[in-house]
Amino acid sequence: MSRFCSDNNNFPYDNNVLVLDMVLGSLWGVPQPINWDYVAKLVPGFTPKECARRFEELKSTGGFLHVDNQCNPLTEGSPSPSDGLTTLLDTGEVVETGSSQSSSKVPAGSKSTPTGRVGAVEKKERRVSAEEDDKPQKPRDPNMVIHVCDETKNLKQDFTCPRDLLVKEMHYFAEYLSVDAQRWEEVDISVHCDVQIFDWLMNYVRRNSAGEGNKDKPRLEPSNVISILISSEFLKMDTLVEECIQYCHKHMSAIVATPCNMNCINSNLATRIAELFNHNEADDIRDKKDKFKSKLFQKKIERLFDPKYQSRDSPGNASTLYRCGLCHKLLTKDTERKISCVPGKINIDARGEIIYTHT
Repeated sequence: MSRFCSDNNNFPYDNNVLVLDMVLGSLWGVPQPINWDYVAKLVPGFTPKECARRFEELKSTGGFLHVDNQCNPLTEGSPSPSDGLTTLLDTGEVVETGSSQSSSKVPAGSKSTPTGRVGAVEKKERRVSAEEDDKPQKPRDPNMVIHVCDETKNLKQDFTCPRDLLVKEMHYFAEYLSVDAQRWEEVDISVHCDVQIFDWLMNYVRRNSAGEGNKDKPRLEPSNVISILISSEFLKMDTLVEECIQYCHKHMSAIVATPCNMNCINSNLATRIAELFNHNEADDIRDKKDKFKSKLFQKKIERLFDPKYQSRDSPGNASTLYRCGLCHKLLTKDTERKISCVPGKINIDARGEIIYTHT
């Protein structure tokens, strides 16, 4: 056979031939005739004729002991290797298993096989599974019940949400839902809010939750963004607050056209919204009832008096604004020498330029 060394017919070139020699060695002393079709199923790449021919070669040269003891130390000390294949030849049962070196098939119930590590792996898996069963089970994240009272519509509805998810998304509840599991049952959460708005918020909280069937992220609309903005700020949902502010910047004209109450927007939120508008964008808002436009300009003017604030629309700063007691003009430190005052308050500097002195 071409797969064996010419110098030593007992030493195989590759692992498949080694497996074949081990299998044939276990057949030593088996009553004849041998069913070579079943033997060929154990070693891929060999025909029944090749198996029979190799068996005769090893038998004539007495090479069975040499192969088992030197080429594969795993077979050393294995008891009665012929028992497994005798069972195989009697029953003809074959079970497929994976091998790191070959896709050989292992006989069911065999005691000595080329893939002798399978039994050890199975025992190890059983031991690992037994250790996992002995480990204390981690307590599941409890579901918190939130009672929502909609006084406007005279409705009440309960919502459930896992404790960790609720604390992660709504930071408002973090200080009430402590880490101590014994105190969770003592907490009764009641929220006074529009039921539809809170349902929208809960869908937003569950947007990335795998246990909720991969819910789609709810959409902001001009009719609900103000209510969601107020509620999300109260519940300390920082990411959602920023999304609402960006949405207001892009759709302010559509928002003020809806029957929403813009007076509920506090000073902090109004300032954050105003910072996104430049002068032209603020002036282009179509606000017939002046729900928010004047308040937006008010916040932009207030920011001009912050000495640390830099506006891209107004390079100057109004923190030094004052009124001259003589000419009654409004001036700053940057403009006072460029704007004229009453006659008699004109001076010439060292460069011969006219400067004005205000009081």
